[in-house]
Amino acid sequence: MANTIGTPTVARGTKQFQGVFSEMWTVVATISDQDAIAATDTVRFSLTVPGVLLGDICIGVSLTNDLSDGTDQATVTAVVTATDTVVVNVLADVGQYAIDDLNNAVVRILIGRPTW
Repeated sequence: MANTIGTPTVARGTKQFQGVFSEMWTVVATISDQDAIAATDTVRFSLTVPGVLLGDICIGVSLTNDLSDGTDQATVTAVVTATDTVVVNVLADVGQYAIDDLNNAVVRILIGRPTW
């Protein structure tokens, strides 16, 4: 049997998270200096985000640079690692990123504190 998926139900708007998170943060940062990232290696960028705590959720993270240009490929994740600290991880999973390839890339993160 072929892989299948049903028609999704999608809600668009600004009320999806009401009552689910007691606090939310939006974070915007620009990468200014990046070391080379070898294939299967990770570079970490530590950000100070006042008020976040362990247990807070990085709901989404985006990066304005192309992470898959045909010769290299990377994934980006973000996690709260300590009080007031969020770490952005960039994993080069195919090829390698040359030094400064991600310079001037804008990172955006949405963080929420669950109410459950």
